[in-house]
Amino acid sequence: MPNDSLAVQKTCGVICVALVVCGALFSEGCGSSSSLSHSQQPPPPAIESASFFGMSVNRSNDAWPTAVGAPFASWRTLGSHGLLWAAMNPSDGAYDFSTFDQFMASAQAGGQDVMFTAFATPSWASAAGSKCVSAGNPAGCLGPPNATCAFDQQDGPGLCDPPTDIHCNGSGTDQHFINFISALLKHVGPGKIKYWEMWNEPNVAKEWNAEADCPNTPHASQLILARMAKDLRTTVLAIDPNARFTTPAATGGPTLTSGWLESYLKNTNGGTSADIIAFHGYVQTGICPIGCPVPEDVATVVEEVKTVASSAGQQNKPVFDTEGSWGAVAGVNTILDPDQQAAFLGRYYLLQLGAGVSKFYWYGWDFLSSGFLYDPNTQSLAPSGVAYQQIVKWTSGNAVAPCAPTLSSVGQWSCLIASSNGTQTEAMWDSSQKCAAGLCTTTNVSVASQFISYTDLTGQTHAIKNGTVPLSAKPILLATTN
Repeated sequence: MPNDSLAVQKTCGVICVALVVCGALFSEGCGSSSSLSHSQQPPPPAIESASFFGMSVNRSNDAWPTAVGAPFASWRTLGSHGLLWAAMNPSDGAYDFSTFDQFMASAQAGGQDVMFTAFATPSWASAAGSKCVSAGNPAGCLGPPNATCAFDQQDGPGLCDPPTDIHCNGSGTDQHFINFISALLKHVGPGKIKYWEMWNEPNVAKEWNAEADCPNTPHASQLILARMAKDLRTTVLAIDPNARFTTPAATGGPTLTSGWLESYLKNTNGGTSADIIAFHGYVQTGICPIGCPVPEDVATVVEEVKTVASSAGQQNKPVFDTEGSWGAVAGVNTILDPDQQAAFLGRYYLLQLGAGVSKFYWYGWDFLSSGFLYDPNTQSLAPSGVAYQQIVKWTSGNAVAPCAPTLSSVGQWSCLIASSNGTQTEAMWDSSQKCAAGLCTTTNVSVASQFISYTDLTGQTHAIKNGTVPLSAKPILLATTN
């Protein structure tokens, strides 16, 4: 019933909103609501989920998410060891797709579609890599950032620099890149890679250093990637006409993210090579515990990205957050408390669903230093992974209204969720509450009389007594049934 709407009323105020049931927010199609349980029983079978849920997986020998009850729809290659351009194309004309094949087999067995991130210029083809003595050594490089490209210790120096056969203004043959994409697509065949992402975090020098490489060319960062994006699209569509393409995904909060994207769309006409507007939803603002990531800030990032896309005539394209979590640097700008991690995850997902993000890739499944949901040491779900299960259960196949502060108290938020059969639930939390050492502070909040139970992020259901619920930093789901 994609064209039906349901009028609903917020329980903590008098604000009425209209929801498009099943279709408005899941633009890629609606999945079936799935039953998930948190218990000591054997892992449940793979569960289908709405197309919103994507994931990065670090190691091929760790349990695939669906094998341990964590449903997701799409796997993104970035973050998986051995899948960078530099790793798979070690020398001119030589290719190694063996590791890629291992991951692809897991994705196909789990029922996930694939997003390939075209990223990391091989040292032999890099404008700076061939001049660097060794990874991490700046001698002979164009500037200090070249010595610390992301992944350079893993796959060699110069990964963040443009190829040698493309000029600062975007001209040149770009044949190194075209040859690699052609070889990869010939190897996997059409229909196996659904989404193609052009580069990773192009506004971060450790990821893309074109501005330093081309100091006398305005917008070189955007011009070169726009050319490469055009070649990527042309090369892939010649073999796979159903493939879809994203813009490069900038990061760093609303101003940095939208600023780079605006230049890309307006100064290079880069939107012509993209079917999807992409960004990274990280919201780090400072050093914990004062400047810990605030999940509510992601709504501002989404709004800025959509505003920029609209101003460039790209407002009808879906918006993907292709990477995000609570952080990547332990003890600096990330969250260490397991309950706070679960709280962040629940709110972060609900806010993006409510803001109309069509697909989000969590980073990452088994990354112990960055937003992990699964602990490869214990081979079990972390509390954040259990919270993820619940968010999937609460939202898959349903429409999530924009999350907003309630009228009753500062810090309290709610999101209405409606299913296609008219069932109404409501997610709520209090961002002012804290969790530490296994305990979370709460405040008692009155809820509407139609709600008789609530489910927490561990999957436990509780009866509502005296019309009030204990609200913490971790979202709960109010329901009209037990």
